[in-house]
Amino acid sequence: MNIDAQLVEGAKKGDSDCFSRLYELVQDDLYKYALYALGNAHDAEDAVAETFLEAFRGISRLREPGAFKGWIFKILTIRIKRRISRYVKEKNQIQIEDFLFDPALQTDGMDESAIARVDLLQAMEILSPQERMILTLSVLYGYTTKQISQMLHSPHGTVSSKLHRSLKKLKAQLEEKGGEPNEPSQS
Repeated sequence: MNIDAQLVEGAKKGDSDCFSRLYELVQDDLYKYALYALGNAHDAEDAVAETFLEAFRGISRLREPGAFKGWIFKILTIRIKRRISRYVKEKNQIQIEDFLFDPALQTDGMDESAIARVDLLQAMEILSPQERMILTLSVLYGYTTKQISQMLHSPHGTVSSKLHRSLKKLKAQLEEKGGEPNEPSQS
């Protein structure tokens, strides 16, 4: 999806209709990412709403219209990190079970793909939050490592090597569990 530079310029000048259209263009991607990262709809909705409020207040300071999507994802990423930090402080640790349904309680009628998804999410627990973020943006959303490096304001080589290491860690973890992961394509 390409963000129209004219919409960004209009939003920067205070045009709320332009900002509303920008919101419509990115809201689904932001929500899906927040839901995946946070694990529940309520927190994901809150994080996205807070992101748009902050973006609306700060869009006039956005220098490059073409950087809008990366910029708003960066705002969301910061919001997600804050929420995860709160989870950690509240519980003193994060258990993947807090974010997933308990597969032991729901095995009736559960197909293999659902079980594989749970295995994958549990295996992702070994990754750092930044590694999970890079992996999610690459594999689920199809962003290239160059695009991710721009979103996260990290060097391209760093993002590329973290993605590669994350995939290796994840593959090893899944193989240890006995699963045969399908290795996603790298950018």
